[in-house]
Amino acid sequence: MSAIIKTEFMKIRRYQILLIGMLAMLCSPLLQFFSQMMVIDSAKNPNFDFAALLDDTIWGNTQIFMPVTLTLIGGYLISREYTDDTLKNILTVPVSFRKLLAGKTAAIGLLAVLLSVYNVAVTAVVAVCASLPGITPFILLKGMLQMTGLALCIYIVVLPIIIFCSRSASLFMGGSVVAFLTGYSVLFFKDGLLRDLYPFSAAFTIIGYDTSSRAGTSGKGSIPLAVLSLGIMLSLTALLLYRAKVPEEAHKPQSEKLETAGNGRKKPSRSSGRGRRRI
Repeated sequence: MSAIIKTEFMKIRRYQILLIGMLAMLCSPLLQFFSQMMVIDSAKNPNFDFAALLDDTIWGNTQIFMPVTLTLIGGYLISREYTDDTLKNILTVPVSFRKLLAGKTAAIGLLAVLLSVYNVAVTAVVAVCASLPGITPFILLKGMLQMTGLALCIYIVVLPIIIFCSRSASLFMGGSVVAFLTGYSVLFFKDGLLRDLYPFSAAFTIIGYDTSSRAGTSGKGSIPLAVLSLGIMLSLTALLLYRAKVPEEAHKPQSEKLETAGNGRKKPSRSSGRGRRRI
């Protein structure tokens, strides 16, 4: 397993998808900062400081950036095994498809933690450049712990989407759309049992994030129900991983894939030169 994880990180370093993930984590605090600067005076937070920027970034990460980024990177890593025609070669060595998926998803989990640390760092840089007050070691440590916990929770929530989309090379883009829609929908689960059990709301509850000012919630969520929600997502991931089978697409040679993709093209006729009269 460790060899697979190490190999995946070596691959990630060569792919531009890592740059996309880093840009997404940079855009998150920038978007929150400029949103605060552009709103009308009556809607601005008069006490907007580093802690407020961190809170806004956590909210934006949960709604949009982390679900989409992790699903996109995870799906892309699996999709490259199809497009590069390497999956059928990997399966000839003693590595099962399930073990390969488990190694890739474990690498995505470690990458989620690294991206969360990077996100807090760039948020602090934005705060320094904007001369925001309240940059203290305590706030920085609290933000680091919350962001790391959030990244792990969001990773658990999107794992079933990543595993399900591993069935084909082209499914991960649709999976990213699903991750975006489900993440954005956290705004609509404000109170009651649905709020406690909805996985993205459960992530807020586990890291101790106050959603009252953004989603209009009243009171704190139930931690046992939040843990149960994420436990269900892990169980669903384990079930999908257990039932994962080698796709038929992996057994096709690259020439056959290219021939299938080009079936609609007009092929030159072999008899085009026959029947010509010699002069």
